[in-house]
Amino acid sequence: MIALFKGLGLLLEDNELYHSPFEKQVDHWKKLSDQQIREEVSLLAKAKCQWLIASIVLWQASSLLILGLITNYLWRDDFHITFTRIVIVVGSWVSILFVIWFMANMFDRTAGFERWMKAFNSRARISSDADSVDEVAEALEMAKHYPEVLDYKQAVTANRELRHEDIRIMRELGRMRQHSMLVGELNHIGDDGLRLQPAF
Repeated sequence: MIALFKGLGLLLEDNELYHSPFEKQVDHWKKLSDQQIREEVSLLAKAKCQWLIASIVLWQASSLLILGLITNYLWRDDFHITFTRIVIVVGSWVSILFVIWFMANMFDRTAGFERWMKAFNSRARISSDADSVDEVAEALEMAKHYPEVLDYKQAVTANRELRHEDIRIMRELGRMRQHSMLVGELNHIGDDGLRLQPAF
């Protein structure tokens, strides 16, 4: 269970990182080594197995406890099995499962199945399954045209191979540079004696 708590702690750190300024995300991933990433992936794999088992046991135990309380209330005075009581029990069971599913779905993005998959994917090696041709091509173009993207790529590859999250960061760095350049062009358009002609 120690691995489970460590894994959940790593997920919470990831959540905090993704809500941090982009510069902090860049700095964090730039400093990660292959050994650190392998250790994190190994920890996440163990923790995810324990999380699945604990989740199933917890949700099932909770639903059975609630169902037991409802059943005990219905058969408190007598033990006659009637159609109405059966319908109430079955309906309650379905309702409990729906509420549990809804709660688990709300929890999913913070530390649920979706969040575990995101943690694994961000640390995955570049592959056709995790990174599309368009995404890799975009990162390549950004590295060719913008020095800060190339600097990030070189800083990372000096210590380790590129991962899925590195591709995202390179694309985002390039888009930020593109945005600032476009804003600069937009602010200067019509300057230097140039006049924009009316469209009509």
